[in-house]
Amino acid sequence: MSQNNYREMYVAEALEHVETINDTLLKLEEEPENREYLDLIFRSAHTVKGMSATMGYDDTRELCKNIENIFDNIRKGQDKLSPNLASALFKCIDLLRELIADEKKKVDLKPYLEMLEHPDDVQLNTVESTTTAKSPTIRVKMSDLDSLVNLVGELVISKMRLEQSLAKGGDDSRQVMIELDRLTTDLQYQSMKLRLVPIDQVFSRFTRLVRDTSASLGKQVSLVMDSSGIELDRTVLDAITDPLLHILRNCVDHGIEKPDERQASGKPPIGTIKLTAYGVGDHVGIKIEDDGRGINLDRLKAKAVEKGLISEETAIKMSDDDAINLLGTPGLSTAKEVTDVSGRGVGMDVVITQVESVGGSVKITTREGKGTIIVLTIPLSVSIIGGLLINVAGDKYVLPLSSITTTVVVEPNQIKSIHGKEAIILRDQVVPLVRVAQLLGIEENKQQSDKITLVIVDKGGKPFGLVVDSYDKKQEIVIKRLGNEAHSSDLFTNATILGDGSVALILDPALLV
Repeated sequence: MSQNNYREMYVAEALEHVETINDTLLKLEEEPENREYLDLIFRSAHTVKGMSATMGYDDTRELCKNIENIFDNIRKGQDKLSPNLASALFKCIDLLRELIADEKKKVDLKPYLEMLEHPDDVQLNTVESTTTAKSPTIRVKMSDLDSLVNLVGELVISKMRLEQSLAKGGDDSRQVMIELDRLTTDLQYQSMKLRLVPIDQVFSRFTRLVRDTSASLGKQVSLVMDSSGIELDRTVLDAITDPLLHILRNCVDHGIEKPDERQASGKPPIGTIKLTAYGVGDHVGIKIEDDGRGINLDRLKAKAVEKGLISEETAIKMSDDDAINLLGTPGLSTAKEVTDVSGRGVGMDVVITQVESVGGSVKITTREGKGTIIVLTIPLSVSIIGGLLINVAGDKYVLPLSSITTTVVVEPNQIKSIHGKEAIILRDQVVPLVRVAQLLGIEENKQQSDKITLVIVDKGGKPFGLVVDSYDKKQEIVIKRLGNEAHSSDLFTNATILGDGSVALILDPALLV
């Protein structure tokens, strides 16, 4: 086996042990006398030390040796885990991640070792960095691999049967095709399953984040998490990690009040953030709920007026829902001051953009003085999706089924003009219309029709009607990524190949409306 292969195995296993040390240390802070936690950290540090020595990584070995010694002393009763020692250990854990992920990284260990020896004499900056080393591999269950291998074997047999049937001109071709269809579907499901990783892999990082952030701000915050055993495609999980980090930082920094302020308003001194994942059909919902001060919508509107985004007259007439939607505007922040934690011009607009880039959506509700709830709804996978094939001016496009609420056919006289914009009334609700052909810059179909076909999509809880010529059946769509240079429009970034071999662009409803 090559050194590169050994290196890949080392990184994957060592990072797993470092995460074990990190997560168990957080639990040990809550239960300092728990011998099981002490033994687990000691064993993990000892394992990484041995692995690093074998690979010749002296800095990593030395750092692990010192961490191992500290927990050995705690086990013997010669030392105790103080808050400052815990913070010093967390700093060393961060360094371990970096050293493991980058074998060329050079660092002066002396200040870190002194910090471990005299934790009370050092001023610690406990706010975690936004980046975390990611393992280049995914662990897969042997049972899943066995299922995949068996399916491929059955597929090869069916392929040979089909070849023989076609050569002989037999009548069993249709039966073989049905079998091939079943096998292909099973193979697709099984291969997608291999890419799924527990959402716990991301959630486990957040306890440390909230601990460090609240400590640096002089706040007391309890994080309650429930992942419900949900698994997500690795690509989706990577895409939502930074948005979740940003939201949680905002909850601690801007949402949760300081203990004295909370007590003055009749709240317990310890703030609570609840992070919950749950299934929603072929999507996953992630809810972040805090019991903090909520969003001051008047301040939000005033900031938007100050930035010239809306007029004062518009601000006065604006509903609470419309005011909350202002959070998606780039550069709009209501933070009174910039902190090291958040508020550096990276706002909710970045969060919303990143979530929508993987076909998800963000919904925000707030009650001033009571708290804020943010719900992310994201697809389980981004490689194969359900899609509706639509026809616009002679061309075929695809709309993801996840964003479609219904389809309707209306009479031309049902289209009204409201504030100069086309809309219809559907189930006592005003639905603005968007003519897809105009938006794409192509000439609309001029043929007069006594019916108008609409595809109703949802964006942020509000319906919009996309005017199309017609639509075909719904079908599963295999996504093909387009390079940045391959197109000039921001309305689509992906395409698919249809059954007849033609290419259809996949439209993003969030960008259309």
